[in-house]
Amino acid sequence: MTTAPSPVQRRKPNPSDRPRPGAYTPRERMLRALNHQKTDRLPISPCGLSPYTWHADFPDYWPILDVAERHCEFLCKLGISTGHGLSKADAWNMKTEKETLGERKTERMELPTPRGTLTQVRVHDRSVGSWATAKSLVNDMDELDARDSLPFEPLDARVDGIREFEAEIGDAGLVYCSGIQNALLNACWGMSEEFRTVFCFTEQERLRRMVETAQERLLDYTTRLLDAGAGPVFRWYAIEDFVEPMMPPSFVDEFIVPYDREIVRLIHERGHKVVMHCHGRLGAQIERMLAIGVDGVDCAESPPQNDIDLAGMIEKAEGRLAIWGYIQYEDLARKTGDEIEAMVRAAVEAGGTEGRYILSQAASPWTAEIDARTRDNWIRMIEAGVRYGG
Repeated sequence: MTTAPSPVQRRKPNPSDRPRPGAYTPRERMLRALNHQKTDRLPISPCGLSPYTWHADFPDYWPILDVAERHCEFLCKLGISTGHGLSKADAWNMKTEKETLGERKTERMELPTPRGTLTQVRVHDRSVGSWATAKSLVNDMDELDARDSLPFEPLDARVDGIREFEAEIGDAGLVYCSGIQNALLNACWGMSEEFRTVFCFTEQERLRRMVETAQERLLDYTTRLLDAGAGPVFRWYAIEDFVEPMMPPSFVDEFIVPYDREIVRLIHERGHKVVMHCHGRLGAQIERMLAIGVDGVDCAESPPQNDIDLAGMIEKAEGRLAIWGYIQYEDLARKTGDEIEAMVRAAVEAGGTEGRYILSQAASPWTAEIDARTRDNWIRMIEAGVRYGG
């Protein structure tokens, strides 16, 4: 196996140096897939992993990135904040304390409101790429009333450094603005998952008013993001927290589809694309994504984590939605290389190169260290995609 270069050497992959450059650049190939147009070969885009993610700092990922740079298309994340319910927090007397013990950081936030002080606790380990919430701000109706007593000031729409980031990526891929939550999630900001689930079932009149208020703010915020130069791809967070068995499809029809459709139409009018992030059961959700009008979905899983297979998703998508993912991350850790290759071959046969499928593992990697089997299977997945997707 080739030894990967250091992260500093890796920062600017040059697609023209690839062994199989193809008829399109990686950037063009991904755009064609999101436009549901035939490509010269299967797009391969490891979700959440690229030379521009934090993984480049950890040696376990270097061999995978080395192979990816020679064969893959990258959607490169630019984080966009929706703040606290799209409100600028400067008007609040928020206090944050941070403590570091070894590799663990703990962040405690206190938020005074006219109806009492709310607290949130988050933790982060250096070896894991994301923060975890140990205590949510809102866990009951009294805390929700306290949250809603806060003043609202529109969040600044900032996409600092996006032009420089685009120039750095060049033809290796596309910028995707990630982290933007829809009106429902913005209406529920700060809620624990347990409280949010019960609230969405039992307080739907209040929820509707909250979503409609959040939608007005989100339309304004998205317009200002577009004016500031956000794009060309938006990663949209919406349905995932509400798929079965959490909520019935009728809930998505009422509280997500009509609102998200309005925002996606706005983004499309500016010439940009939207990829909806959604794990879990998609059997009932593909048609709702079509109704919203998004251009693709990540990270589509395979059964049993999903309730529909790739062929079924593609049939439901009717050529209007690029399915991205399908190779379970857990399988990379547990299966043999031959089993991974067989999975990729079956996925390619179902997905084809008609702008309907983008090969990837069905989850972003979050640990600084991965074992040899996961690493080798990940490389095998990419190389099998090259072999069968041409």
